[in-house]
Amino acid sequence: MNVLDRIIRAVSPQAYCRRMFWREEARYYDAARRDRFGENWLPPGSLSAENTDRPHRTLIRARARDLERNNAIVRGLLDGLERNVIGGGILPQPAVASRRGTPREDINTRISECWADWSKRGSCDIAGAFDFQEFQRLYLRRTIVDGDVFVIMTTPPEGAKYPFALQAVEADLLAEDLGQTPEGRKVYGGVEVDDYMRPLAYWFRLDPMSMKTADLVRVPAERVIHGCHRSRAPQIRGISALAGVMEPVRDIGEYVDSELKAARIAGSMTGVVKTASGAGRIGRMNTRSGAGGSPIESIELGTLNYMNPGDEVAFPQPGRPNVAAGGFIAVITRHIAVGMGLSYEAISRDLSQVNYSSIREGRLQDIKTYEQYQKDIVETFCAPIYAAWLDAMVLGGFLNLPGYWADRSKYGKVRWIRPGWSWVDPAKEATAAEKSLALGTTTLQEVCGYEGKDWQEVLRQRQREQKFIAELGVVLGGSDGADESSSAPGASPAGSGEDQNGEVSAAHDDA
Repeated sequence: MNVLDRIIRAVSPQAYCRRMFWREEARYYDAARRDRFGENWLPPGSLSAENTDRPHRTLIRARARDLERNNAIVRGLLDGLERNVIGGGILPQPAVASRRGTPREDINTRISECWADWSKRGSCDIAGAFDFQEFQRLYLRRTIVDGDVFVIMTTPPEGAKYPFALQAVEADLLAEDLGQTPEGRKVYGGVEVDDYMRPLAYWFRLDPMSMKTADLVRVPAERVIHGCHRSRAPQIRGISALAGVMEPVRDIGEYVDSELKAARIAGSMTGVVKTASGAGRIGRMNTRSGAGGSPIESIELGTLNYMNPGDEVAFPQPGRPNVAAGGFIAVITRHIAVGMGLSYEAISRDLSQVNYSSIREGRLQDIKTYEQYQKDIVETFCAPIYAAWLDAMVLGGFLNLPGYWADRSKYGKVRWIRPGWSWVDPAKEATAAEKSLALGTTTLQEVCGYEGKDWQEVLRQRQREQKFIAELGVVLGGSDGADESSSAPGASPAGSGEDQNGEVSAAHDDA
Protein backbone atom coordinates (compact mmCIF):
# COMPACT_ATOMS: atom_id res chain seq x y z
CA MET A 1 0.00 0.00 0.00
CA ASN A 2 1.43 3.38 -1.03
CA VAL A 3 0.62 6.89 0.19
CA LEU A 4 -2.12 7.40 -2.42
CA ASP A 5 -3.83 4.18 -1.36
CA ARG A 6 -3.90 5.38 2.25
CA ILE A 7 -5.45 8.71 1.26
CA ILE A 8 -8.16 7.02 -0.84
CA ARG A 9 -8.93 4.60 1.97
CA ALA A 10 -9.40 7.49 4.39
CA VAL A 11 -11.60 9.49 2.02
CA SER A 12 -13.66 6.71 0.40
CA PRO A 13 -13.33 3.14 1.69
CA GLN A 14 -15.60 1.97 -1.14
CA ALA A 15 -13.34 3.43 -3.82
CA TYR A 16 -10.35 1.95 -2.02
CA CYS A 17 -11.90 -1.54 -2.10
CA ARG A 18 -12.66 -1.23 -5.82
CA ARG A 19 -9.09 -0.06 -6.40
CA MET A 20 -7.63 -3.04 -4.53
CA PHE A 21 -9.99 -5.46 -6.30
CA TRP A 22 -9.04 -4.33 -9.81
CA ARG A 23 -5.38 -4.17 -8.88
CA GLU A 24 -5.55 -7.82 -7.80
CA GLU A 25 -7.40 -8.79 -10.96
CA ALA A 26 -4.74 -7.08 -13.08
CA ARG A 27 -1.87 -9.22 -11.74
CA TYR A 28 0.22 -10.99 -14.35
CA TYR A 29 1.17 -14.00 -12.21
CA ASP A 30 -1.13 -16.12 -10.08
CA ALA A 31 1.89 -16.77 -7.84
CA ALA A 32 1.74 -13.06 -6.88
CA ARG A 33 -1.87 -13.14 -5.65
CA ARG A 34 -2.60 -11.54 -2.29
CA ASP A 35 -6.21 -12.54 -1.81
CA ARG A 36 -7.34 -15.06 0.78
CA PHE A 37 -5.60 -17.85 -1.13
CA GLY A 38 -2.22 -16.17 -0.88
CA GLU A 39 -2.47 -13.86 2.11
CA ASN A 40 -0.57 -16.25 4.38
CA TRP A 41 2.28 -16.68 1.91
CA LEU A 42 4.36 -13.60 2.54
CA PRO A 43 8.03 -14.62 2.75
CA PRO A 44 10.67 -12.13 3.88
CA GLY A 45 12.05 -9.69 1.36
CA SER A 46 14.67 -10.77 -1.13
CA LEU A 47 18.08 -11.02 0.52
CA SER A 48 21.53 -12.09 -0.60
CA ALA A 49 22.45 -15.75 -0.32
CA GLU A 50 24.64 -15.19 2.73
CA ASN A 51 22.06 -13.09 4.57
CA THR A 52 19.38 -15.67 3.80
CA ASP A 53 21.38 -18.69 5.00
CA ARG A 54 23.48 -17.28 7.84
CA PRO A 55 20.77 -16.99 10.56
CA HIS A 56 19.58 -20.57 10.02
CA ARG A 57 22.67 -22.47 8.88
CA THR A 58 23.75 -23.75 12.31
CA LEU A 59 20.26 -24.90 13.35
CA ILE A 60 19.63 -26.66 10.02
CA ARG A 61 23.01 -28.39 10.28
CA ALA A 62 22.25 -29.60 13.81
CA ARG A 63 18.84 -30.93 12.78
CA ALA A 64 20.29 -32.65 9.72
CA ARG A 65 22.87 -34.39 11.90
CA ASP A 66 20.13 -35.49 14.28
CA LEU A 67 18.26 -37.08 11.36
CA GLU A 68 21.49 -38.69 10.18
CA ARG A 69 21.88 -40.36 13.57
CA ASN A 70 18.29 -41.34 14.29
CA ASN A 71 16.22 -41.49 11.08
CA ALA A 72 16.24 -44.69 9.04
CA ILE A 73 15.29 -42.93 5.78
CA VAL A 74 18.20 -40.47 5.98
CA ARG A 75 20.66 -43.19 6.94
CA GLY A 76 19.49 -45.33 4.02
CA LEU A 77 19.66 -42.34 1.65
CA LEU A 78 23.24 -41.49 2.62
CA ASP A 79 24.43 -45.10 2.55
CA GLY A 80 22.84 -45.58 -0.89
CA LEU A 81 24.56 -42.47 -2.25
CA GLU A 82 27.90 -43.64 -0.90
CA ARG A 83 27.48 -47.07 -2.51
CA ASN A 84 26.53 -45.69 -5.92
CA VAL A 85 28.67 -42.54 -6.09
CA ILE A 86 31.86 -43.72 -4.35
CA GLY A 87 31.58 -47.50 -4.40
CA GLY A 88 35.09 -48.91 -4.28
CA GLY A 89 36.57 -45.45 -4.73
CA ILE A 90 37.24 -43.00 -7.55
CA LEU A 91 40.76 -43.86 -8.69
CA PRO A 92 43.28 -41.85 -10.75
CA GLN A 93 44.82 -43.31 -13.87
CA PRO A 94 47.86 -41.25 -14.91
CA ALA A 95 47.80 -40.46 -18.62
CA VAL A 96 51.30 -39.11 -19.28
CA ALA A 97 52.15 -39.34 -22.97
CA SER A 98 55.07 -38.43 -25.20
CA ARG A 99 54.97 -35.67 -27.77
CA ARG A 100 53.77 -38.19 -30.34
CA GLY A 101 50.88 -39.18 -28.09
CA THR A 102 52.38 -42.54 -27.09
CA PRO A 103 51.55 -43.43 -23.45
CA ARG A 104 54.59 -43.40 -21.17
CA GLU A 105 53.74 -46.60 -19.35
CA ASP A 106 56.91 -46.53 -17.25
CA ILE A 107 56.12 -43.10 -15.84
CA ASN A 108 52.41 -43.83 -15.42
CA THR A 109 53.22 -47.01 -13.53
CA ARG A 110 55.58 -45.23 -11.13
CA ILE A 111 53.00 -42.52 -10.42
CA SER A 112 50.24 -45.10 -9.88
CA GLU A 113 52.36 -47.15 -7.48
CA CYS A 114 53.31 -44.06 -5.48
CA TRP A 115 49.68 -42.91 -5.29
CA ALA A 116 48.50 -46.37 -4.21
CA ASP A 117 50.94 -46.38 -1.31
CA TRP A 118 50.22 -42.78 -0.26
CA SER A 119 46.44 -43.19 -0.38
CA LYS A 120 46.44 -45.86 2.32
CA ARG A 121 45.23 -45.20 5.85
CA GLY A 122 48.03 -43.67 7.90
CA SER A 123 49.61 -41.76 5.03
CA CYS A 124 47.06 -39.55 3.29
CA ASP A 125 45.23 -38.50 6.49
CA ILE A 126 47.24 -36.40 8.94
CA ALA A 127 45.22 -37.97 11.77
CA GLY A 128 45.72 -41.49 10.42
CA ALA A 129 41.99 -42.25 10.48
CA PHE A 130 41.01 -42.38 6.79
CA ASP A 131 42.31 -43.71 3.53
CA PHE A 132 41.59 -41.77 0.33
CA GLN A 133 38.42 -43.74 -0.44
CA GLU A 134 37.06 -42.98 3.03
CA PHE A 135 37.96 -39.33 2.52
CA GLN A 136 35.75 -39.35 -0.59
CA ARG A 137 32.89 -40.83 1.44
CA LEU A 138 33.41 -38.22 4.15
CA TYR A 139 33.42 -35.42 1.58
CA LEU A 140 30.16 -36.63 0.01
CA ARG A 141 28.31 -37.25 3.29
CA ARG A 142 29.30 -34.02 5.01
CA THR A 143 28.51 -31.97 1.91
CA ILE A 144 24.97 -33.36 1.90
CA VAL A 145 24.32 -33.29 5.66
CA ASP A 146 26.31 -30.27 6.86
CA GLY A 147 26.20 -28.21 3.68
CA ASP A 148 29.93 -27.48 4.01
CA VAL A 149 33.02 -29.64 4.29
CA PHE A 150 36.63 -28.46 4.42
CA VAL A 151 39.78 -30.43 3.65
CA ILE A 152 43.14 -28.71 4.19
CA MET A 153 46.13 -29.81 2.13
CA THR A 154 49.00 -29.64 4.57
CA THR A 155 52.46 -30.90 5.49
CA PRO A 156 52.49 -33.63 8.16
CA PRO A 157 54.79 -33.48 11.18
CA GLU A 158 58.30 -34.94 11.15
CA GLY A 159 58.49 -38.68 10.91
CA ALA A 160 55.75 -39.02 8.32
CA LYS A 161 56.52 -41.16 5.30
CA TYR A 162 55.32 -38.62 2.75
CA PRO A 163 55.51 -34.79 2.77
CA PHE A 164 51.84 -34.31 1.89
CA ALA A 165 48.66 -35.07 3.86
CA LEU A 166 45.03 -34.08 4.21
CA GLN A 167 43.23 -32.68 7.24
CA ALA A 168 39.43 -32.81 7.50
CA VAL A 169 37.82 -29.85 9.28
CA GLU A 170 34.11 -29.56 10.03
CA ALA A 171 32.14 -26.39 9.42
CA ASP A 172 31.67 -25.87 13.17
CA LEU A 173 35.30 -24.73 13.46
CA LEU A 174 34.93 -21.78 11.09
CA ALA A 175 35.26 -18.41 12.81
CA GLU A 176 31.77 -17.23 11.85
CA ASP A 177 31.93 -14.38 14.38
CA LEU A 178 34.79 -12.70 12.50
CA GLY A 179 33.50 -9.76 10.46
CA GLN A 180 36.71 -8.50 8.86
CA THR A 181 40.43 -9.16 8.81
CA PRO A 182 43.01 -6.93 10.53
CA GLU A 183 43.72 -5.53 7.06
CA GLY A 184 40.08 -4.58 6.62
CA ARG A 185 38.98 -7.27 4.14
CA LYS A 186 35.47 -8.62 4.58
CA VAL A 187 34.83 -12.04 6.09
CA TYR A 188 31.51 -13.83 5.57
CA GLY A 189 30.86 -16.93 7.65
CA GLY A 190 34.59 -17.40 8.28
CA VAL A 191 35.52 -16.97 4.60
CA GLU A 192 37.71 -14.03 3.63
CA VAL A 193 36.77 -12.66 0.20
CA ASP A 194 37.93 -10.04 -2.25
CA ASP A 195 35.84 -7.37 -3.97
CA TYR A 196 34.43 -9.97 -6.35
CA MET A 197 33.39 -12.32 -3.52
CA ARG A 198 36.13 -14.77 -4.48
CA PRO A 199 37.50 -16.67 -1.44
CA LEU A 200 40.99 -15.60 -0.45
CA ALA A 201 41.36 -17.51 2.82
CA TYR A 202 39.47 -19.45 5.47
CA TRP A 203 39.57 -18.52 9.14
CA PHE A 204 39.33 -21.44 11.57
CA ARG A 205 39.15 -21.58 15.33
CA LEU A 206 40.57 -25.06 15.86
CA ASP A 207 39.86 -24.79 19.60
CA PRO A 208 36.07 -24.35 19.69
CA MET A 209 36.14 -23.44 23.39
CA SER A 210 38.34 -20.41 22.78
CA MET A 211 37.02 -17.07 21.51
CA LYS A 212 40.41 -15.34 21.51
CA THR A 213 41.51 -13.60 18.34
CA ALA A 214 45.00 -14.96 18.88
CA ASP A 215 43.70 -18.51 18.44
CA LEU A 216 42.41 -17.83 14.94
CA VAL A 217 44.13 -19.72 12.12
CA ARG A 218 44.16 -18.28 8.61
CA VAL A 219 44.53 -20.82 5.81
CA PRO A 220 44.96 -19.56 2.21
CA ALA A 221 42.18 -20.61 -0.15
CA GLU A 222 44.55 -22.48 -2.49
CA ARG A 223 45.22 -24.97 0.34
CA VAL A 224 41.57 -25.55 1.22
CA ILE A 225 39.11 -27.86 -0.52
CA HIS A 226 35.67 -26.40 0.20
CA GLY A 227 32.83 -28.72 -0.68
CA CYS A 228 29.35 -27.22 -0.93
CA HIS A 229 26.49 -27.01 -3.42
CA ARG A 230 25.97 -23.48 -4.67
CA SER A 231 22.62 -22.49 -6.12
CA ARG A 232 22.94 -18.70 -6.11
CA ALA A 233 25.56 -16.19 -7.19
CA PRO A 234 27.55 -15.14 -5.38
CA GLN A 235 27.19 -17.82 -2.69
CA ILE A 236 30.06 -18.32 -0.28
CA ARG A 237 28.83 -21.02 2.08
CA GLY A 238 26.49 -23.95 1.57
CA ILE A 239 23.35 -25.19 3.29
CA SER A 240 22.36 -28.77 4.07
CA ALA A 241 20.88 -30.60 1.08
CA LEU A 242 18.34 -32.08 3.50
CA ALA A 243 16.84 -28.66 4.27
CA GLY A 244 14.08 -29.03 1.67
CA VAL A 245 12.98 -32.49 2.85
CA MET A 246 13.77 -32.24 6.54
CA GLU A 247 10.21 -31.75 7.78
CA PRO A 248 8.59 -34.65 5.88
CA VAL A 249 11.49 -36.93 6.89
CA ARG A 250 10.98 -36.09 10.55
CA ASP A 251 7.20 -36.38 10.20
CA ILE A 252 7.53 -39.91 8.83
CA GLY A 253 9.77 -40.90 11.72
CA GLU A 254 7.34 -39.58 14.30
CA TYR A 255 4.34 -41.07 12.47
CA VAL A 256 5.90 -44.53 12.36
CA ASP A 257 6.82 -44.22 16.04
CA SER A 258 3.26 -43.27 17.00
CA GLU A 259 1.81 -46.12 14.92
CA LEU A 260 4.12 -48.60 16.62
CA LYS A 261 3.13 -47.35 20.06
CA ALA A 262 -0.56 -47.51 19.14
CA ALA A 263 -0.10 -51.08 17.87
CA ARG A 264 1.70 -52.08 21.08
CA ILE A 265 -1.06 -50.61 23.21
CA ALA A 266 -3.69 -52.34 21.09
CA GLY A 267 -1.84 -55.64 21.33
CA SER A 268 -1.60 -55.33 25.10
CA MET A 269 -5.37 -54.91 25.59
CA THR A 270 -7.26 -58.19 25.33
CA GLY A 271 -10.65 -57.18 26.63
CA VAL A 272 -12.62 -55.14 29.16
CA VAL A 273 -15.16 -56.16 31.78
CA LYS A 274 -18.39 -54.25 32.17
CA THR A 275 -19.82 -54.39 35.72
CA ALA A 276 -23.29 -53.49 36.89
CA SER A 277 -22.06 -52.08 40.18
CA GLY A 278 -19.46 -49.64 38.81
CA ALA A 279 -15.70 -49.57 39.07
CA GLY A 280 -15.52 -48.82 42.79
CA ARG A 281 -12.21 -47.57 44.07
CA ILE A 282 -9.46 -46.30 41.78
CA GLY A 283 -6.78 -48.47 40.27
CA ARG A 284 -5.83 -52.06 40.96
CA MET A 285 -6.99 -51.90 44.60
CA ASN A 286 -10.43 -52.97 43.32
CA THR A 287 -9.12 -56.27 42.02
CA ARG A 288 -11.99 -58.75 41.74
CA SER A 289 -11.60 -62.46 41.61
CA GLY A 290 -13.73 -65.19 40.14
CA ALA A 291 -14.58 -68.52 41.67
CA GLY A 292 -11.57 -70.07 43.36
CA GLY A 293 -9.85 -66.69 43.67
CA SER A 294 -8.56 -66.58 40.06
CA PRO A 295 -8.19 -63.01 38.77
CA ILE A 296 -10.31 -61.97 35.83
CA GLU A 297 -7.88 -59.19 34.74
CA SER A 298 -5.77 -61.62 32.70
CA ILE A 299 -6.57 -64.27 30.14
CA GLU A 300 -4.22 -67.18 29.57
CA LEU A 301 -4.28 -69.96 27.00
CA GLY A 302 -6.39 -72.90 28.16
CA THR A 303 -7.86 -71.18 31.25
CA LEU A 304 -11.49 -70.84 32.24
CA ASN A 305 -12.46 -67.69 34.15
CA TYR A 306 -15.63 -66.92 36.02
CA MET A 307 -17.37 -63.58 36.50
CA ASN A 308 -19.97 -62.21 38.84
CA PRO A 309 -23.60 -62.01 37.77
CA GLY A 310 -24.22 -58.96 35.57
CA ASP A 311 -20.61 -58.68 34.37
CA GLU A 312 -19.94 -58.58 30.63
CA VAL A 313 -16.77 -59.00 28.65
CA ALA A 314 -16.08 -56.84 25.60
CA PHE A 315 -13.20 -57.28 23.16
CA PRO A 316 -12.36 -53.91 21.52
CA GLN A 317 -11.27 -53.62 17.89
CA PRO A 318 -8.54 -50.92 17.96
CA GLY A 319 -7.82 -50.99 14.22
CA ARG A 320 -4.10 -51.54 14.67
CA PRO A 321 -1.89 -52.15 12.83
CA ASN A 322 -3.17 -49.43 10.50
CA VAL A 323 -3.54 -50.95 7.04
CA ALA A 324 -3.45 -47.48 5.42
CA ALA A 325 -0.10 -46.56 7.00
CA GLY A 326 1.99 -48.13 4.23
CA GLY A 327 0.37 -46.13 1.43
CA PHE A 328 0.64 -42.88 3.38
CA ILE A 329 4.34 -43.47 4.15
CA ALA A 330 5.00 -44.34 0.48
CA VAL A 331 3.46 -41.05 -0.72
CA ILE A 332 5.59 -38.98 1.68
CA THR A 333 8.69 -40.99 0.78
CA ARG A 334 8.11 -40.19 -2.91
CA HIS A 335 8.06 -36.48 -2.07
CA ILE A 336 11.36 -36.91 -0.22
CA ALA A 337 12.88 -38.82 -3.15
CA VAL A 338 11.86 -36.10 -5.61
CA GLY A 339 13.42 -33.47 -3.38
CA MET A 340 16.73 -35.37 -3.37
CA GLY A 341 16.73 -36.02 -7.12
CA LEU A 342 16.26 -39.78 -6.73
CA SER A 343 13.54 -42.32 -7.41
CA TYR A 344 11.25 -43.74 -4.77
CA GLU A 345 12.80 -47.18 -5.22
CA ALA A 346 16.33 -45.86 -4.66
CA ILE A 347 15.39 -44.53 -1.21
CA SER A 348 12.78 -47.02 -0.03
CA ARG A 349 14.31 -50.17 -1.61
CA ASP A 350 10.71 -51.13 -2.38
CA LEU A 351 10.60 -52.89 -5.76
CA SER A 352 7.15 -54.42 -5.42
CA GLN A 353 5.48 -52.08 -7.95
CA VAL A 354 8.04 -51.93 -10.75
CA ASN A 355 8.49 -53.57 -14.12
CA TYR A 356 11.48 -53.59 -16.45
CA SER A 357 10.61 -50.29 -18.16
CA SER A 358 9.85 -48.37 -14.97
CA ILE A 359 12.86 -49.61 -13.03
CA ARG A 360 15.13 -48.87 -16.00
CA GLU A 361 13.84 -45.33 -16.42
CA GLY A 362 14.06 -44.69 -12.70
CA ARG A 363 17.58 -46.07 -12.56
CA LEU A 364 18.70 -43.98 -15.51
CA GLN A 365 17.49 -40.84 -13.74
CA ASP A 366 19.17 -41.95 -10.52
CA ILE A 367 22.42 -42.49 -12.39
CA LYS A 368 22.29 -38.92 -13.70
CA THR A 369 22.12 -37.75 -10.08
CA TYR A 370 25.02 -40.03 -9.12
CA GLU A 371 27.07 -38.71 -12.04
CA GLN A 372 26.53 -35.13 -10.88
CA TYR A 373 27.91 -36.03 -7.45
CA GLN A 374 30.83 -37.87 -9.06
CA LYS A 375 31.63 -34.87 -11.25
CA ASP A 376 31.70 -32.60 -8.21
CA ILE A 377 33.96 -34.98 -6.28
CA VAL A 378 36.39 -35.34 -9.19
CA GLU A 379 36.62 -31.63 -10.07
CA THR A 380 36.38 -30.07 -6.60
CA PHE A 381 38.04 -32.69 -4.42
CA CYS A 382 40.16 -35.22 -6.33
CA ALA A 383 41.74 -33.09 -9.08
CA PRO A 384 43.19 -30.30 -6.85
CA ILE A 385 44.51 -32.89 -4.38
CA TYR A 386 46.16 -34.93 -7.15
CA ALA A 387 47.90 -31.84 -8.59
CA ALA A 388 49.20 -30.73 -5.17
CA TRP A 389 50.22 -34.30 -4.31
CA LEU A 390 52.21 -34.65 -7.53
CA ASP A 391 54.09 -31.42 -6.80
CA ALA A 392 54.91 -32.61 -3.28
CA MET A 393 56.10 -36.04 -4.48
CA VAL A 394 58.45 -34.47 -7.03
CA LEU A 395 59.77 -31.94 -4.51
CA GLY A 396 60.27 -34.69 -1.94
CA GLY A 397 62.19 -36.88 -4.37
CA PHE A 398 59.63 -39.69 -4.38
CA LEU A 399 59.01 -39.28 -8.10
CA ASN A 400 61.79 -38.56 -10.60
CA LEU A 401 60.06 -36.91 -13.55
CA PRO A 402 62.52 -35.20 -15.94
CA GLY A 403 61.46 -31.70 -16.95
CA TYR A 404 58.47 -31.75 -14.61
CA TRP A 405 58.51 -28.07 -13.66
CA ALA A 406 58.96 -27.01 -17.27
CA ASP A 407 55.89 -28.98 -18.41
CA ARG A 408 53.66 -29.70 -15.45
CA SER A 409 50.55 -29.94 -17.62
CA LYS A 410 51.93 -33.00 -19.44
CA TYR A 411 52.72 -34.89 -16.23
CA GLY A 412 49.51 -33.77 -14.59
CA LYS A 413 47.24 -35.46 -17.13
CA VAL A 414 45.04 -38.06 -15.46
CA ARG A 415 41.81 -39.94 -16.06
CA TRP A 416 39.59 -40.66 -13.10
CA ILE A 417 38.05 -44.12 -13.11
CA ARG A 418 34.66 -43.83 -11.47
CA PRO A 419 32.64 -46.77 -10.15
CA GLY A 420 29.98 -47.91 -12.58
CA TRP A 421 26.58 -49.55 -12.29
CA SER A 422 25.26 -52.95 -13.26
CA TRP A 423 22.72 -53.30 -16.04
CA VAL A 424 19.05 -53.87 -15.26
CA ASP A 425 18.93 -56.55 -17.98
CA PRO A 426 22.50 -57.41 -19.09
CA ALA A 427 21.41 -59.20 -22.29
CA LYS A 428 19.29 -56.31 -23.57
CA GLU A 429 21.82 -53.66 -22.60
CA ALA A 430 24.70 -55.59 -24.20
CA THR A 431 22.73 -55.91 -27.44
CA ALA A 432 21.99 -52.18 -27.43
CA ALA A 433 25.66 -51.36 -26.76
CA GLU A 434 26.73 -53.66 -29.60
CA LYS A 435 24.40 -51.92 -32.05
CA SER A 436 25.48 -48.47 -30.90
CA LEU A 437 29.13 -49.40 -31.39
CA ALA A 438 28.37 -50.74 -34.85
CA LEU A 439 26.53 -47.54 -35.81
CA GLY A 440 29.27 -45.37 -34.36
CA THR A 441 26.93 -43.54 -31.97
CA THR A 442 28.96 -44.51 -28.92
CA THR A 443 32.51 -45.52 -28.05
CA LEU A 444 34.11 -48.35 -26.15
CA GLN A 445 35.28 -45.82 -23.59
CA GLU A 446 31.68 -44.78 -22.88
CA VAL A 447 30.42 -48.36 -22.68
CA CYS A 448 33.22 -49.45 -20.32
CA GLY A 449 33.01 -46.22 -18.33
CA TYR A 450 29.35 -46.86 -17.58
CA GLU A 451 30.42 -50.05 -15.80
CA GLY A 452 33.36 -48.36 -14.07
CA LYS A 453 35.99 -50.05 -16.25
CA ASP A 454 39.01 -48.71 -18.13
CA TRP A 455 38.54 -49.53 -21.81
CA GLN A 456 42.27 -49.70 -22.48
CA GLU A 457 42.82 -52.16 -19.65
CA VAL A 458 39.87 -54.21 -20.90
CA LEU A 459 41.49 -54.51 -24.33
CA ARG A 460 44.91 -55.35 -22.88
CA GLN A 461 43.41 -58.03 -20.66
CA ARG A 462 41.38 -59.36 -23.58
CA GLN A 463 44.50 -59.68 -25.72
CA ARG A 464 46.38 -61.46 -22.93
CA GLU A 465 43.53 -63.93 -22.60
CA GLN A 466 43.33 -64.55 -26.36
CA LYS A 467 47.08 -65.10 -26.58
CA PHE A 468 47.05 -67.50 -23.68
CA ILE A 469 44.11 -69.43 -25.19
CA ALA A 470 45.97 -69.71 -28.50
CA GLU A 471 49.11 -70.99 -26.78
CA LEU A 472 47.15 -73.71 -25.02
CA GLY A 473 45.13 -74.58 -28.09
CA VAL A 474 41.88 -74.47 -26.14
CA VAL A 475 38.60 -73.72 -27.91
CA LEU A 476 36.02 -71.96 -25.73
CA GLY A 477 32.37 -71.89 -26.68
CA GLY A 478 31.25 -68.38 -27.66
CA SER A 479 34.82 -67.06 -27.55
CA ASP A 480 36.56 -65.54 -30.50
CA GLY A 481 39.46 -67.73 -29.42
CA ALA A 482 42.83 -67.35 -31.02
CA ASP A 483 42.26 -64.42 -33.28
CA GLU A 484 45.13 -64.22 -35.74
CA SER A 485 45.36 -60.44 -35.61
CA SER A 486 45.62 -60.36 -31.83
CA SER A 487 47.71 -63.51 -31.26
CA ALA A 488 50.29 -62.85 -33.99
CA PRO A 489 53.89 -62.78 -32.77
CA GLY A 490 54.26 -59.10 -33.56
CA ALA A 491 51.08 -58.00 -31.82
CA SER A 492 51.36 -55.95 -28.66
CA PRO A 493 48.92 -54.65 -26.02
CA ALA A 494 47.06 -51.51 -26.97
CA GLY A 495 48.88 -48.42 -25.87
CA SER A 496 52.09 -50.30 -24.87
CA GLY A 497 54.21 -48.25 -27.24
CA GLU A 498 55.62 -51.27 -29.17
CA ASP A 499 55.68 -51.44 -32.93
CA GLN A 500 55.40 -54.63 -35.00
CA ASN A 501 59.15 -55.23 -34.75
CA GLY A 502 58.87 -55.46 -30.97
CA GLU A 503 60.79 -52.25 -30.37
CA VAL A 504 59.61 -49.78 -27.78
CA SER A 505 58.94 -46.57 -29.68
CA ALA A 506 58.69 -44.51 -26.50
CA ALA A 507 62.35 -45.16 -25.84
CA HIS A 508 63.22 -43.26 -29.03
CA ASP A 509 60.68 -40.54 -28.39
CA ASP A 510 61.39 -37.33 -26.55
CA ALA A 511 59.64 -37.09 -23.22
